[in-house]
Amino acid sequence: MKTTAIVPALNEEKNIARVLEPLLNAPEINEVLVVDGGSTDQTVAISRKMGARVLEVPHCQGKAEAMEAGVKATDAEVVLFFDADLIGLNQEHISALLKPILNNQAVMCVGIRERWGGLPKLFIKIDPLLAIGGERAMKRFVFEKVPVEFKHGFAIETGLNYYCRANKLPVAYVLLKGLTMVVKEKKWGFWTGLKARLLMNWQIIKVRFLILKTRKKFKNN
Repeated sequence: MKTTAIVPALNEEKNIARVLEPLLNAPEINEVLVVDGGSTDQTVAISRKMGARVLEVPHCQGKAEAMEAGVKATDAEVVLFFDADLIGLNQEHISALLKPILNNQAVMCVGIRERWGGLPKLFIKIDPLLAIGGERAMKRFVFEKVPVEFKHGFAIETGLNYYCRANKLPVAYVLLKGLTMVVKEKKWGFWTGLKARLLMNWQIIKVRFLILKTRKKFKNN
């Protein structure tokens, strides 16, 4: 199965090289696609120089829109998504995410970052919809089947989780030891970063109510 790693990016010149390097050297990945949402720095130039394919979407409205543009730009049967500001991404992480998909053990595999003393893993056991990590691999039909209402902002991860749950599709979870990311407050400054974090959390809460209104659309749509 052809595999494409999709990396949504916006002004990530300081971070993207360390994400692209392991992806470009991963033997299981056939293509690395950076979806740039209108960067004004060297993100595009760095990505192309390293050997990634770059799709420029200047008026992209957010992460979910970039993810969708990436899926539409490839014919890969398996797609992986990675944030552009990760720290510590390595070959073991990539292989762990892909293994359940390539072995047909799951239709989606979600990476769990090692933080807060293991609380994310506990939360996911209680409620699988809380698996909102950006690092995940899946068969492309999973992304394509998620209703359009969930392909905006930070709703996409919950939408992907609920689609699999509603249709009783197998999902795997892997712990990505040592993987972290640049926090928003450090990247954009305290107040701008805090505002972005609060907006993200609000959207994650709001999407729960959206599911109640649209859950019929998830059933084998």
